[in-house]
Amino acid sequence: MTDIYAAWAAAHAMQLFIVLPLLSGAAALLFMHCYRRLSGGGRAVLFGSTIGVSLAIFLLLALAVERRGHVVAFDEALANALSMSMSTSMLWLLSWFTYLGDRTLLTVIGVLMTAGLLWRRLWGLALFCAVATGLGGALNWLLKHTFERVRPVHDHGYSAATGWSFPSGHSSASMAVYGTACYLLWRLAPPAWRMPCVALMAALIMAIGLSRILLQVHFASDVAAGLAVSLGWLAICIAAVERLRLSDGGVQRAQ
Repeated sequence: MTDIYAAWAAAHAMQLFIVLPLLSGAAALLFMHCYRRLSGGGRAVLFGSTIGVSLAIFLLLALAVERRGHVVAFDEALANALSMSMSTSMLWLLSWFTYLGDRTLLTVIGVLMTAGLLWRRLWGLALFCAVATGLGGALNWLLKHTFERVRPVHDHGYSAATGWSFPSGHSSASMAVYGTACYLLWRLAPPAWRMPCVALMAALIMAIGLSRILLQVHFASDVAAGLAVSLGWLAICIAAVERLRLSDGGVQRAQ
């Protein structure tokens, strides 16, 4: 049964690469719609639920990877199916998407965001940005060296990846950096930009994660775990900022 599901996913890779980011954007819009309608206590429950569910998903995936059960069997079957079905044109396209999750690029984006906030004297938001992105990266490094999972075999030449596989660094870092950017835009951008930015960032994060699977440089559970643990971490950071109101210069909290 595992092989059947993996074969179906590989055969519909392009459709999944389009549909799943769109669904992610819709889910992010729904989250923000709920956030805007809730009071302080309701928002705390919303963030608490997000943190709990995200970390529970990560822990379940970590346990499944350690036990090498059905999740690992699906991972390996999907990687094998993709290695035989992905076209060179699709691999080339995915190589550009995966670059948007490159560690160096994301580091530059994180530093520039922090520097821009410091320049505007938004000290609290600058601290949030540095902690959310910097410690998020450190958390991923720690987890990789804790699990030491070997990557799937990939020799197509469209993406090179070294180091341990679980959880995915591209997925984790993309969630941390682009998620942080999304929150900052929500706080600081004109109201008309906020919802489109939320949807775009959520879709981009999912697309980057999927590109890692389809390029066969990560297993599916690596990407899911990377997204989950960084979403939980980001939600903790945002909840702390919202709770402590770490902003400068009279910036009003987003309603």
